[in-house]
Amino acid sequence: MKEIYEASSGMGEVSESALKTYGKDKKTNNNLFISISKAVGLFFASQMFSMILITVYLMNTSLTKKETAEGVGFNFSLGKSEILSANSILIMLLSEIFMIAIFVLYARFKDKLSFRSLGFVTKNMPLSYLAGGAGSSLCMLVLALICKATGAMTFTHDAANTPLLILFAIGFVIQGLAEEVMCRGFLIAHITRRYSVKTAVIASSILFALLHAFNPSGISLVALINLFLFGVFASQMFLYSENIWLCAGFHTVWNYVQGNVLGVPVSGVPIPSFFKMTANENMSLINGGNFGLEGGIPVTIILVASCVILYFLIKRKERIISNHSAKGFL
Repeated sequence: MKEIYEASSGMGEVSESALKTYGKDKKTNNNLFISISKAVGLFFASQMFSMILITVYLMNTSLTKKETAEGVGFNFSLGKSEILSANSILIMLLSEIFMIAIFVLYARFKDKLSFRSLGFVTKNMPLSYLAGGAGSSLCMLVLALICKATGAMTFTHDAANTPLLILFAIGFVIQGLAEEVMCRGFLIAHITRRYSVKTAVIASSILFALLHAFNPSGISLVALINLFLFGVFASQMFLYSENIWLCAGFHTVWNYVQGNVLGVPVSGVPIPSFFKMTANENMSLINGGNFGLEGGIPVTIILVASCVILYFLIKRKERIISNHSAKGFL
């Protein structure tokens, strides 16, 4: 997967270790459409496990007995509230473990990609994950302060169900890693075996945005742009750190703090939280409306700034490595 770091991609050779790691993988004949279709197919295959678990849960909670003229019957009524209940959402998050397993196993045994190619690097793993989480927490703090200062949102303390929120933390750890494995590790690893890193970043980011377009409510043009930008930023984190942990940590904490701490919908999905959020309906361009912060302009500004900063950090890293390589030939 040496092509990720070729100068023609616009990002250059990030490091010698990366070239050694990714260079083990042979080029594939799969074109861009096949690579994306493969990812989408594996995604829907993994979601079957989630749907089975959700169906079993809803059947157990929504199926009730009723007396009829013919005797005892059953009544099954299912509404949006049941599907979006805290337990249902938690099951969906936890079941993403199947998504990780399917993508990793397929990449390893079918496509013969190494675990390192997908970003599963043990070196600096805890530090990278914590760094991603810290950066994400800082972003959420800035966004919350902006919303509070402008009157776009008000936050009040809510009665928290601590055991449930702990389970949600585990769920978001799994869900954040699952989406990063698919859109960053798997897709970038596959697309860059034949195309440039720019193509891989753009294609994976578009797919990431489109997969969230079918979320329950509040999707808008701003939200789609922000989801795409988040994909670009996460891809840059993946390429800069040369592991999956930095972007996975950022993704997990982004969702958890936004939903379970601030009480803001996560991509249109309401989440139980420590605080209760009330949004000003007249300031949806700031607070993102029903979609959550990701539908607002402040997120756009933060993500664009973050992408620019990471771009220059990547270029700086390239220059350092290039200088070291040049000295090695002297």
